[in-house]
Amino acid sequence: MKYKKMRNHSTKGNIVLKEVSIEGNVCGEFVEFVINHIYENTGKDDVRGVYTFPIPDTAVISGIEVNLGGSVIYGKVQSKEEIEKVYENLVFSDNEKLQLEELNKDKLKLSMSTILKGEKVGIKVSYIEELSNFNNQLKLTIPHIVNPVNMFNEKDPQKEKIKYKLSLNLLIETFDKTFISSDSHPIKVEEGEGNIYKVTLKDNNCALNEDMNIWLKEEKTLEASGMIYENYEEDNGIIYLKLLPDVEGNLEDKKGNYIFLIDISYSMEGDKLKEAKTALQLCLRNLSSEDKFNVAAMGDKLTYFSNEGLVKFNNENLILASKWIDALTCENDALLFDGIKYGFDNEQPGEDNVIIIFTDDVVDNEKEILDYVSEIKTNSRIFPFGIDAAVNTYFINKIARLTMGKAEFINSGKRIEDVVLTQFNRIRGLQITDVEIDWGRMKVDKTYPRTIEYLYDGEPFSIFAKVLGDVEGVVTINGMVDNRRVQRKVMLSKVDLAVNADLIEKVWYKKRIESIENRIIYERDEIYDAMRRKIIELSTESGIISNETSFVLLEEIYEPVLGGVMRKFLPVSSSAMKEEKPVMSNFYYTQNLENIDLDQLKWDGISKEDLVRIVATQQLANGDFSYSIEDSEKEKLLYTTEAIIAFTKNNIIIDMYRNLLIKGIMYILDNYINYPEDGEILAFCYYAIKEVNSKLVVKDHQRVRINEVLEKITELMEECKFDINKIEEIILGRIQRDRNENILSEIICNLIN
Repeated sequence: MKYKKMRNHSTKGNIVLKEVSIEGNVCGEFVEFVINHIYENTGKDDVRGVYTFPIPDTAVISGIEVNLGGSVIYGKVQSKEEIEKVYENLVFSDNEKLQLEELNKDKLKLSMSTILKGEKVGIKVSYIEELSNFNNQLKLTIPHIVNPVNMFNEKDPQKEKIKYKLSLNLLIETFDKTFISSDSHPIKVEEGEGNIYKVTLKDNNCALNEDMNIWLKEEKTLEASGMIYENYEEDNGIIYLKLLPDVEGNLEDKKGNYIFLIDISYSMEGDKLKEAKTALQLCLRNLSSEDKFNVAAMGDKLTYFSNEGLVKFNNENLILASKWIDALTCENDALLFDGIKYGFDNEQPGEDNVIIIFTDDVVDNEKEILDYVSEIKTNSRIFPFGIDAAVNTYFINKIARLTMGKAEFINSGKRIEDVVLTQFNRIRGLQITDVEIDWGRMKVDKTYPRTIEYLYDGEPFSIFAKVLGDVEGVVTINGMVDNRRVQRKVMLSKVDLAVNADLIEKVWYKKRIESIENRIIYERDEIYDAMRRKIIELSTESGIISNETSFVLLEEIYEPVLGGVMRKFLPVSSSAMKEEKPVMSNFYYTQNLENIDLDQLKWDGISKEDLVRIVATQQLANGDFSYSIEDSEKEKLLYTTEAIIAFTKNNIIIDMYRNLLIKGIMYILDNYINYPEDGEILAFCYYAIKEVNSKLVVKDHQRVRINEVLEKITELMEECKFDINKIEEIILGRIQRDRNENILSEIICNLIN
């Protein structure tokens, strides 16, 4: 993530960055930043400038303020329809001070017509962000800054020598004692009472030449915790619950039947079909040896990987299915209804039946299909993936909801593989159903989400409730896991920081808006219109952007004669009002690594995230990673340990690969004993197991076995006189030596180095 350069449109203009101040308030897993930039034109000419701010993936803009030419310009949230009406009758000159050129989920772009020589410009942007859970800790990222650039002299060497003043002030309030660190910048952490921390820069000479990463790791990972904010003036409050369900259960023996339906109609031609194929390859690798599956391509007719119906998931069928998927090409139509009927026809009574659909179909016969699904009373859960913005979101969500599944959409620049892996963690894992919340004596007015259908094991979940009157006591969460009842009690602690009380109220609005936006896709006509009006009301009231609103720019000018402040509208480009277009990824690969020419592979252009995705497609049915099915058992064990080490040795999120990594670890646990006198193999096994054990939250019964095996491997290494202290040195050396053996070794080496 980075800022675009402030563009300086003049031969003798010289825009320099003088100061950056970053204020932030963190409450639990939410943060509001206010980032203020001060620029100055130190050149001999007046200039024009263009400022771009990158909006983080999980953030929403909550404020814009610009100080330019002696006036204050700020953004005010209004509905897009109202903005269009306001601007219909307004005429602007070509020299307006400021224009909002672009505003979407990714970017804010402002253009300034005139920055006088010697003049300073202050640009303040505030946004609310939900922090990502990154391998059992929260990651807070502040994007790095690129110094202003003269469009007529972008390589001006003086630019890099200019220093700016940088200040940081974060106030952090957490649920439990927390360790705060940064791997990019020297920070100072001051601990106060009640799990409150102040974070500043230790070095005054710091610069944001790279992203600033701040890590928050709680001393204890609490399964359920909560904060309360009391509004004494209005006699109400907000409860914020954070859940990280940890449901014990043995999934290794769980049997499932999987029908994969892939749309191969002409509209899927190109990138969409390639991404769907890649996602399908990863789906298959999330299955276990107890599962059965089949793949059906929905084209002019249905074609099947196996004409005999469901087949066992094993190495032979995995390889055959992978080749069959790679060979799919587009046809004219997509028989979606026939595909869904086929999925229901293959249900196995008493077993877990899952139908997974990849489609971009707008679905002309949606009512016929939905009526059929409602009437059939199926035991199959449908997990559809809607690809591209043109897909019928109402239908995709409705069919998932009718079958107790969950829909996902690939239309906002997301990697489809990442969404698939997250979805499969839900499908494969345990889930808490029939969720009920007992609020005790508290009078709850509204909640987000309004209803809770499932809580998924290991997936963070937040609940917000607005309470009338006193806010105190214990909240009890009840639910069912299969046939057993589970219960979690949450002790509430008060928010001590006034700024965080304000943040929690804003997050409440943000979540209420998101809740309605998530539900509106199920509705039509009058109900749809009413929900849309509610989104606009909440968005304009809170000042938080939604799908239905945007900013208008208002300039405040002090009028000395009248002794008051005049307000004037400034231009807003039509591009700032448009919905963002979907961005498909541009990196694809097939399951067969032998098809990739190692000499032509451009390593510099491939991210580590993409390399990890390639390695993920190489897992076979029994959990081992290998270059070829013909590899020896010893080679497969070694490749598996190397692959797992490659996953864990990078600063990337690996939680989504949980199923693959646990399968790989179980393979190691079952096979290490075949090499009791090979110190090197034992070292690789020990290191891979230990890395996963420290990076992933594993179940108690798995951890017990893992710890037992680690002790046994330690004993074996001692018996063969292996120097345990040199494990990492030996492993990295071996991987480096073998890097040219084949493309998998090369990829693993590039990931680890």
